[in-house]
Amino acid sequence: MFDILYGLLLQPSVTHSSIMRLLILLLAFLSGLAQAGIRAVYEQDADPGKLVFEIADNGDFRAGAPDGRQYRLVIGGEAYQVAEFEGRPVVARLGDIEEVLRANANGVGRGIMRSLTALAAATPQRIVHNGPIEVNGWRGEVYNVRGAEWEFDRFGPIRDPQGAPYYVVSREPALRQIGPAVRTFTIGELAFGRHLLAESAARVLVDTMDYLAARGTLIESSENGLQLMQAEQAAIDPARLALPAAPLSREALATLVREGRSPFQAIVAP
Repeated sequence: MFDILYGLLLQPSVTHSSIMRLLILLLAFLSGLAQAGIRAVYEQDADPGKLVFEIADNGDFRAGAPDGRQYRLVIGGEAYQVAEFEGRPVVARLGDIEEVLRANANGVGRGIMRSLTALAAATPQRIVHNGPIEVNGWRGEVYNVRGAEWEFDRFGPIRDPQGAPYYVVSREPALRQIGPAVRTFTIGELAFGRHLLAESAARVLVDTMDYLAARGTLIESSENGLQLMQAEQAAIDPARLALPAAPLSREALATLVREGRSPFQAIVAP
């Protein structure tokens, strides 16, 4: 396309209208390129069994189960949750969901959970690099989070029999576009439970995700048996990345939460 335009400009008989037609074709070509993106499919033991990421080249993305009944949209850095309610799609800003849940949380239950998660966060943790591995054809590096195998309930500490959780991240260029979306999605899931976490516990979780994200794209995790199964270049339909309705006001969302009718929930079951 660029060679054709350059050659046309060198012709002495070229007309203004010819150049304009070529420019219009060039813009259409570039517009088509702007829709290019990547589609990634993860499988896991939790509900839903599959997570599909549709990521545009500008970083906007949609993530959720293939059935699409509840999914996350991140558009221009703003995160939204989309769900079905009374037969139609409804939308809420993720930040509003977090604030409304925090404002309406049970004080006693919240206090207990915050105390227990503070104990877990106080347990010394260390991220240890355990060398290379291959997952479904992608090269990656294994990291264990030593100390994160300990949890606490009202009876005391409990050690996960599976040991310290592990994560595998990859620096393969073909997966580079997926990493930031997975990090944003995972941290966004905290919106549904951050009000139950001690600040130190939330900070440990985010710091761990940031540490791993700086080292590549997550392709496997012992948490929920998560594993990247498919990643391919794809043209992302702009309609898939568009809000299906205007976001609810915070007041309308708060009313639904108080009435126990909110359709919004974490996409990955805890």
